[in-house]
Amino acid sequence: MKENTDVQNPTNEEVVVVNHSNLKTVTLVSPIEIDGALLNEIKLDYGKLTGADMLKIDEELKAEGRPEGFDSIYNQQVLVRIASKASGLLIDDLARLSLPDFAEVTFSARNFFFRS
Repeated sequence: MKENTDVQNPTNEEVVVVNHSNLKTVTLVSPIEIDGALLNEIKLDYGKLTGADMLKIDEELKAEGRPEGFDSIYNQQVLVRIASKASGLLIDDLARLSLPDFAEVTFSARNFFFRS
């Protein structure tokens, strides 16, 4: 790790500053109507998720007869559930997105785990 010179560090200890936004906005190519309102973008707030949310996703999948549960961050059932929790939208509403929009939303959920 390298020292960050932008941070005052009187002790000269190594300082690592992680500056990630936990909010991702996806502008929809094909807006959809939800509850009478046209949705042009989806805000995904990953900062509001907790470990309990991830465990709940695993439980939900297993209860639906998917014994693998939260087995992979490439599993679309996992990703759409993460996106649902991060956006506050129902899984069924996300599933109605056009394929390019659905892919962008779920890839955003997957990419959240790859941040460095």
